[in-house]
Amino acid sequence: MGAASGRQTIHPALARFLAWDDGTCRLLFIRAAAGTGRESFARSWIGNKVGEVLDWSGGDIDEATEVDLLVQRLRADATLHVAVILAPTASLWDLSSRTPCLVAKHRDLLLDASETAQLVGPGTAAERDEARLIHELSGGWLAATRALAADPQARPRAQQIIRSGLVIWLASRDPDGALSEAAFLPAYDRRTVEAFYGEFSPVVHTLDELVEAGLVQADGRGGWMMPAMVRKVLVERVGQRGRESTVVLEQAAVNAMAATRGVGAAVESAVARRSWQALLNMLLENWVDILMRNPKQLGVIAAKIPRFIANQTEYMRIGLRMLGQADRDGLALQLPGFEPDYATNQTAQRLHRDTVRLYAKPNTHALTVGILEMLHLRQSGFYPEAAAAAHRLREALHRALDAQRLNPALVSMVDLQAGITLQLAGRDAEARQAYEQGFHWAQVSGKAFLLADVAGKMALLDVLEGDSGSAMRWLAKHDASIGEVGWGKVMVERTAAMARAFMALARLDYAGFDVEMGALPSVVDNDEFWPVHVQLLALQKLNAGIFDAARDLISSLRQERRYAAAAPLARRLFDDTLLLAEILERGGVRPGTGIENRDPLLVALGHLLGGNPDAALAALQEVPLTGGMRRRGNLVLYLDIAARNPRGPTPATLQRVKQQHRDSGVLYELAILGMVPGWSEVGRHLELDPEELQRLGYALDLAPTPLPRRPVLTVREQEVLRQLRAGMTRRQIAEADYRSENTVKSQMRSLYRKLEASDVEQALANARAWGL
Repeated sequence: MGAASGRQTIHPALARFLAWDDGTCRLLFIRAAAGTGRESFARSWIGNKVGEVLDWSGGDIDEATEVDLLVQRLRADATLHVAVILAPTASLWDLSSRTPCLVAKHRDLLLDASETAQLVGPGTAAERDEARLIHELSGGWLAATRALAADPQARPRAQQIIRSGLVIWLASRDPDGALSEAAFLPAYDRRTVEAFYGEFSPVVHTLDELVEAGLVQADGRGGWMMPAMVRKVLVERVGQRGRESTVVLEQAAVNAMAATRGVGAAVESAVARRSWQALLNMLLENWVDILMRNPKQLGVIAAKIPRFIANQTEYMRIGLRMLGQADRDGLALQLPGFEPDYATNQTAQRLHRDTVRLYAKPNTHALTVGILEMLHLRQSGFYPEAAAAAHRLREALHRALDAQRLNPALVSMVDLQAGITLQLAGRDAEARQAYEQGFHWAQVSGKAFLLADVAGKMALLDVLEGDSGSAMRWLAKHDASIGEVGWGKVMVERTAAMARAFMALARLDYAGFDVEMGALPSVVDNDEFWPVHVQLLALQKLNAGIFDAARDLISSLRQERRYAAAAPLARRLFDDTLLLAEILERGGVRPGTGIENRDPLLVALGHLLGGNPDAALAALQEVPLTGGMRRRGNLVLYLDIAARNPRGPTPATLQRVKQQHRDSGVLYELAILGMVPGWSEVGRHLELDPEELQRLGYALDLAPTPLPRRPVLTVREQEVLRQLRAGMTRRQIAEADYRSENTVKSQMRSLYRKLEASDVEQALANARAWGL
């Protein structure tokens, strides 16, 4: 025991501590680490009063018993003041419950920014800068702050002061090292700290715990910071567990920054700490969200990654190449410009090998590489291979969803891109499944970009299959989200705009069709659904009766985009449009016209207009009827009825058509039925409103004049046709039937005329086309 000296340096933090003290307490407990100036704080608190400082920091005494003795002494001497320096393990609750006292904790002794500034100097600009630097380094540890203020070169000494005190302090205050792990966070606020611990720890520690432990403190600018020298000690401590633990914490820090402060802040912190693997993992987890906001940002981020890291993967190179094709309107992938040869395409082969390996244990990385494989294959013109890759990717996605939690936006993007791939490859049923799942996960993610894009794709798929009702519902979902889309809005609107144009045609609203076409580019661009755009442009020309212009458009683009035009979707649309052009211009399908692999509905229509109902019925047998295929609404039923009733409608058939139209309300189906000979007045029997009747009448006015009906052969002409088909010559026919060659010649001349043929080969071919 002894009186405190009257001449001493006051601890800079004491005034702040005493701001709320009424001066009645004569006992002070101090629990703080060595190096914080705890002895100075104790002596400063006693000041010129009678008192003493007791150091129990060694922890080798019975604190409860000693406190009881202190209480007796304080009661016996009303002038006595005692300051006790406690061990880090001391229970403040237990000790302070025994008698009124003051408690100074570790954080109370750490100087704040203003106290550090007062200690450093009178306040010149240079001194203010120096004080701020010292505070960011030492965090107000008094001994370290004084060392740095006296000598800027004393960093090693200051670091050692903090290390010595902090190691002992943490051994008891953070025995399992959980709070020390926060050193891997580059910035601090309540949300970021909780997000960080939520990544890997069953116990979500808080900012208050870090502040209470003295590891994080106010930065003097309204935020929080961890002093650099404190951080170094903590990182060293955690690093003793091994590299594996460090990798987990680096990743958690980057993810927490991305979740609470944005991807930009996460990137900057990862670059500053050279946490390259954590940065790459964060990009794999968040690239979809970044892409939907601004794909250019992905390029900026990738540029920060050292080349030796980026070059380790083929995926980065492919991804950057694709990002280079982005502009403010969207991402228009490059169309294939070279003849596809899958066997010799090394990138395609490497991607296939990598996905096979990665799909064994599918995760975010595997799914991202799978998307890149599909995109590369589409860009290179490997449409069947891309569809196969899409199928494998969706199988991997389903396994991944069973095993782990995935970013819903990534899941939606996988299904969206798989749907596009499958639709381009002509696998519409699978594309529909992918789109539907993609929309579900888009709803889970809440991302307007995905909701609008998938809904637009579904609307286009439906309208191409003839399901106008479903297309309308998907367009409504598209419209509900498109207003919230930022980057890529023009791209996302494209398929919906094309679907609306088809819907206008379905209503026979030619003026509305022209308006919808005005929303599309006047020149075909590189959007992957460019074949649909071409078909619409061709239909616009067909509606105007400019048949050669429609054919020339398709022919020129097929030549110009030779490999992209080989996509199954493009081939189907172009072939069907060319066949429709012939039907509209010539009034049917002429005998001998090559119609293999064309839309069987158009083939059936061509035969009906050409007067060959039997061939029409045969073509209708080729129309897929299963759900999700190209149903084309009521057309199968209408054309089947017309083929079975070539003389025109009966009351029963009109009733069937009336019922079907009442359910669908699609006018263009009636217009096509009305083109068939004998069915031109069908609209007048269906109770259409005046506007619908006017539109239908206008469409039928544009309809072509049907080709002559199928020729009717005499019995003799039929016999000659069978004999010609058997390979018999004119002389052999005459001898077999006991007729003169002149008679057979006359019969053959009549046969050729009816079949519009000039020789035997053409006659036989035309007879087959007529179904004779």
